[in-house]
Amino acid sequence: MNAGVTLIVLGAVLLLGVAVWLFLQARDQEYQSDVKMRLRVSGADEAAISQGSSTIRNPVLRWICHLFWRTGSEIRPEAVVRLLLGIVVATVLLTVIVGPFIVLPVVGIGLTLVYMLLIQRAVWRRIKIVEQLPAYLENVIRVLAAGNTLDEALNQAAREAPNPIRPLFSSIGRQVRLGAPLEQVLSEAGEIYRLRDLKVMALAASINRKYGGSMRGVLKSLIVVIRQRSSAAQELRALTAETRFSAKMLAFINIGLFAWMYVSNPKYYDVMINDSTGLLLLAGSGTMLLLGFVAMWRMLKGIDESES
Repeated sequence: MNAGVTLIVLGAVLLLGVAVWLFLQARDQEYQSDVKMRLRVSGADEAAISQGSSTIRNPVLRWICHLFWRTGSEIRPEAVVRLLLGIVVATVLLTVIVGPFIVLPVVGIGLTLVYMLLIQRAVWRRIKIVEQLPAYLENVIRVLAAGNTLDEALNQAAREAPNPIRPLFSSIGRQVRLGAPLEQVLSEAGEIYRLRDLKVMALAASINRKYGGSMRGVLKSLIVVIRQRSSAAQELRALTAETRFSAKMLAFINIGLFAWMYVSNPKYYDVMINDSTGLLLLAGSGTMLLLGFVAMWRMLKGIDESES
């Protein structure tokens, strides 16, 4: 395949991607227009209209936005779309200029590393939220004892809470003030941030709203469960410290060895780089290395997530 045919194929792929993006954007705008019209007919204010227009129907875009939101970022879906489009355009241009055997592995490894960094930051943030949750729920119980409702107690306790739990429950309180049911907001927040404790609170709030009962007893039991689970997770991390260190060394030693050999003797890989079979072997070995790296990272991630 010569350079002209390659350029035509890549241009066609780029145009197809732009067409799909425009189609999805048109669907989202149509849906948002319908939501705004229904909210205006029902007499909602501009804040509620803005809140309703933030619904993301595209599953891929929703997944990426949730991934960023778990890290504490407040990135808008429109910015994510522009970012993805820029990555696609840059990849196509670099593929035409440099070649697919170099650009595609580099882009794949780069996106994988960014994904891992985002996941790791989200895990650390979730662990921090779980650590702060018992103290926050104790403040909620004290506010409930003064005769306030659950949503008022959550909002007042959030004002005195530290980061990152304060912006989380401040957002929950803001959505409740806009008219959303408390149990629904808690359930959605638990789904976005992958916090099982928020789902338990949502279930308790739903039962309390329908059948009554005391929320203080449920919250006290939840505090005990969170602290017991955190203690067990810390013990697990201590028992697996040596194994996790060995996994990290195995993951990075191959990359370090390859970089050292290439820097010390750049001509060592010239034969493989200038041969099609050698390029396939390098691509295959890089793919297997990446898969092994992802597998070990997933095992380490499972240990980190046990704390939440």
